[in-house]
Amino acid sequence: MRTATLAATLLLAAAGTARAQAGYPAPTDTSAPLQQEIATISVGQTRVGLLEQGDWVMGDGTWADVWYLNAQVGQRVSIELRSRQFDAYLQLLDPYGAKLAEDDDGLGHGDARIQYTFRAAGRYQIVVNNYSDEPATGRYLLTAR
Repeated sequence: MRTATLAATLLLAAAGTARAQAGYPAPTDTSAPLQQEIATISVGQTRVGLLEQGDWVMGDGTWADVWYLNAQVGQRVSIELRSRQFDAYLQLLDPYGAKLAEDDDGLGHGDARIQYTFRAAGRYQIVVNNYSDEPATGRYLLTAR
């Protein structure tokens, strides 16, 4: 199991492009945050991102993007990460940076999914990363349902 964790004070950035990958859902919001810029995803959206050099660095040296998700008490959300360019790895962090859930292959084919029911309202962090000890780059689609 992967052991990389985030410090509660570490802010991660989201990066992206505006081109969907064939066979994946079309983005509902094609605006793409710049490197070192935090972005928000809402339930019902699919957003495009890009892991690349210059993103925030995890404890294991891999690059990561983060997206904020505002959740309500009792809300159940499915978070999906798809990429044809790297083995997808997701973490869900509480508003203080503590890990609530993680997944590497929940969708199969190297794609990840976290399904979670929130016990408290708040602004949660979705960490997009690759499942490897080596940094990977590439486009991805992040969906919140």
